[in-house]
Amino acid sequence: MARKRDKLKQLTTGWAGRTLATGRMAASLGKAAADKVVRQREAGEGLGSDLVADLDAMKGLAMKVGQMVSYLDGSLPAETQRVLRKLQQGSQPMAFETLEPVLVAALGAPVAERFDHLDPEPVAAASIGQVHRGIIDGHDVAVKIQYPGVQQTFAVDLGTFGRVGRLAAFGTALDVRSLVAELKERLDEECDYEREARAQHLFRQLYADDPRTIVPSVIPTHCAPTVLTSSWEEGMSFYDFVEQSSEAQRTEVAERVFRFAFRNIFHHGVLHGDPHPGNLRIRDEGVVFLDYGCVRFFEPGHVEAWKALAWCTLEGRRADLPEVTAATGFVPDPDRYDWDAHWEVMQYLYEPFTQPRFTYTHDYVRRSYDLMSMNNPNWRRTAMPPAWLLTNRLQWGLNSILALLGVEADFATFYRECLSMDYVPAELPEHL
Repeated sequence: MARKRDKLKQLTTGWAGRTLATGRMAASLGKAAADKVVRQREAGEGLGSDLVADLDAMKGLAMKVGQMVSYLDGSLPAETQRVLRKLQQGSQPMAFETLEPVLVAALGAPVAERFDHLDPEPVAAASIGQVHRGIIDGHDVAVKIQYPGVQQTFAVDLGTFGRVGRLAAFGTALDVRSLVAELKERLDEECDYEREARAQHLFRQLYADDPRTIVPSVIPTHCAPTVLTSSWEEGMSFYDFVEQSSEAQRTEVAERVFRFAFRNIFHHGVLHGDPHPGNLRIRDEGVVFLDYGCVRFFEPGHVEAWKALAWCTLEGRRADLPEVTAATGFVPDPDRYDWDAHWEVMQYLYEPFTQPRFTYTHDYVRRSYDLMSMNNPNWRRTAMPPAWLLTNRLQWGLNSILALLGVEADFATFYRECLSMDYVPAELPEHL
C-alpha cells in the first residue's frame, strides 16, 4: 500500500538517515526489476508509490535520479515508471511556513510587501526547490524557492555515490573522482538561482527571434541566490499533450525539442542538461522550455571534437574514426581498442541521422543502453571525460522524449542543419 505523508518540515540531511533511505530505495528497485519479469501490474504500481514517497522526501540528487528513471526506458515495469512520473512535478511539497523565511531573507521584505499575492500551495515541488504561483503588479509569475539544507544533501549523496562508483568502476578506464567533481560543480551551480536567472535570460535572448520556442522572462527584482521569479507561462503538460494531440502536432513538437537541444550545442556551445518531460509545456503557439539550473558551457575545442566525430560518422569515414575519437578523450589507449566494434556502435547511435525518415522507439533507446554498457567489448577501455558527463543525460533523455512522442520525422536533416551552423559561443551574462 502506498505511503502517505504530510508536507515536509525539513529535509533529511544527515549521512545515516539518507543512507538508510537509499537502502530502502535500492531494495524497492530490485523488487521492481523482479516484478517486471513476472509482469505483476499491481506490484509495479505499489512499488512505484513507495519509491515516489522516499525519493520525493529526500529531494536533491535522489529525486533527480527518480525523475530520470521515470521517463528513461530501462529495466523498471511500465506501471512503476508511470507512478514515478509524479516526481517530475513532485507530490510531497515542503510546508510554506518552512520556506517563507527563505523567501523573506532573500528578498529583504515580508511576502505581502513584495507580491500582490502568493499562493502558499505549490504548483510543483522539484528536487532543489518548489514553485509557487504569484502576482506582481498585476502579472502572473512563477516563484521558485530553494529548500533549506538541500545543498548539504548533495554533499552527503555525492560522498555515497563516489564510494559506490569507485567500486563499480574498478578495472575500467573511468576516473570516478573527476566525474564526481564534475557532478558536484554542476549541482553547486544548480543551487545558485542567481546563476540560473542569468542562464534563463541568456536563452531568452538566444531565441528572441523564434516565437515558437518560448523561454519565460526573468523578474530581476525578485531574484536572489535562493529565489527565482519568472513570468508565468501557460501550457499543456507533456503527457497530456501526447495523449490528446494529433500526429502532425507531435511531429512539430519533436522537431522543436530536437532542434533546441542541438542548436544550443553546435551553434552556441551550451547544453541545457535537464530535458525531462516535466520541464516542457506545449501550447498552440509553441513549446515552453523551463528550468535553466543545469546549463553547461563548453570550450570551443569540445564542440569542434564533437562535430568532427559526427561528420566522420555521417560521411562513413571509417578510417578516420580513431583520430577523431581520440580528440574527444574517450579512448586512453587506442592500441587496445576494438575500432570495428566502435564503428558498429556509432552507426547505430547515428542511425536517426543517416535515414531519410526515422521513428524513435522504446526498443531503439533500450538497445542504445546495451551498446554503451557491459555488452560493449570496449566498455572497460572507454573513459568518460567530465565535460561529456551531462551529454549522456541529454542524449538518453532527449531520445526517450522522442520515443514517447513516437513520430516519424526527418531527423537527419534537422541534425545536419544544426551541425552546419557557424559556431557563435554563448556567454553567461555577469548581471541581469
